[in-house]
Amino acid sequence: MKEDELKKIIQRRDPRFDGRFYFGVKTTKIYCRPVCPAKPKPENMVFFRSQSEAESQGYRPCKRCYSDIAPGSKLLEGTMKSVWRGLQIIDETPGEDLSVEQLADKLGMTDRHLRRLFDEHLGASPLEIMITRKLHLARQLISDTDASLSEIALAVGFRSIRRFNEAFKSLYHAPPSEYRKNKSKTSTEAMKLKLMVRTPYDWDTMMAFLDRHTTYGVELVENNTYIRFIGEGSVTVSYSGKGELHLHLDKIPLPEVKNVLNKLKNLFDVGHTPDLLPARSKGIRIPGAFDEFETAVCIIIGQLISTSQAKAKIKMLMETFGMNPEVLKDAEIENIGLYLAREIDLTRSSDLTEMRKKLLSVKGIGPWTVEMIAMRCLGDSDAFPIKDLIINRVMEKKLEKEKDWATLRGYLTHYLWREYAGTI
Repeated sequence: MKEDELKKIIQRRDPRFDGRFYFGVKTTKIYCRPVCPAKPKPENMVFFRSQSEAESQGYRPCKRCYSDIAPGSKLLEGTMKSVWRGLQIIDETPGEDLSVEQLADKLGMTDRHLRRLFDEHLGASPLEIMITRKLHLARQLISDTDASLSEIALAVGFRSIRRFNEAFKSLYHAPPSEYRKNKSKTSTEAMKLKLMVRTPYDWDTMMAFLDRHTTYGVELVENNTYIRFIGEGSVTVSYSGKGELHLHLDKIPLPEVKNVLNKLKNLFDVGHTPDLLPARSKGIRIPGAFDEFETAVCIIIGQLISTSQAKAKIKMLMETFGMNPEVLKDAEIENIGLYLAREIDLTRSSDLTEMRKKLLSVKGIGPWTVEMIAMRCLGDSDAFPIKDLIINRVMEKKLEKEKDWATLRGYLTHYLWREYAGTI
């Protein structure tokens, strides 16, 4: 896209391009999202493909549009699919336990080819992406909690406090301590954070779906909020109505915060760009999975029985065995009338084609189940359980055009359930 076109997008603050590119202001060395209310002179603008590219060139995030914690683009075409899988692996890996070589190996390519793809699509190296993502989280924790800087540095993945301080100052043009000034903070026992989402966001439909599919003993929906119990702690999620998910983390150990945030991003479909869908979608989202294995088990149990019956079976399973994959591997679940595929090993960074083949090869798993697992557990936004009763009837009657939702049929799935459940 030419610079003149990008400037017009910024001028009208077009939300359809939020997350697809960023712009910097030469005079201030600040970078922003296309929807930022700032109005710099066009001649002072410079453009970047990713947050990391902007930061690698000395630009710091805007404090008005939160360009460092804004949701990223979720466009998955061509080699961008490999880049997206790489980003998922980075998010799924704690601390500094991942090298560029290891990342390339997981993706089945050379580290040289991996660097080339990241540079082509994101304008930054894998290492730069890893570092800036750690710093973005660190900035949030510094601003919003009373944890010590050394605790935060270790929690986000820096083993050297000196290296953390240097990297933070290089990105934000200020030492970490500056972000502690005049900030209202919460204790690490009860942290209050936020995740940015693009509007519109159909929170009510998201809550209704999760309420019907809660896992007994570990999650709950009440008063239009989602609650997840994690060990001795919990996380509560509510929606502000203004493009922010408000998170209340109670007794979640600081080193676990990154993992919890990543799971919540997956569950609430934070990276989606609603303007890619037909206008009638009105903010529909795909509910993902906080725990992929747990959600897959629930989907398999629910494939042949009603939702209420499935919840009863899941309650029985949780009370008898829990949801630990290692425990279920050898548990005699047949004694409580359940038959599960125990070979499931799912992550959102899995290869979609290969995982579909593996799932279909397991006895008892059919096409509907595979599509539901691909959609909720693997992050496949084009998964489409066409054999679902409601979907099948709508499509047979030609009430909706599948082509209008090309490559994003997972959203069509939830749109059809929202619009036609109980009416067809």
